[in-house]
Amino acid sequence: MTEENHCYENAMAERVNGILKDEFYLDQVFTNKEHAKRAAKKCH
Repeated sequence: MTEENHCYENAMAERVNGILKDEFYLDQVFTNKEHAKRAAKKCH
């Protein structure tokens, strides 16, 4: 995830991934396209 394989950079990247999953529900599994569209509308 980082250019120089530095442990502190990796921690920062993992934190960003966690925020994206929590805030934008990127860890969800959608059953179909309509389900994904409804979830995307709820984020705004």
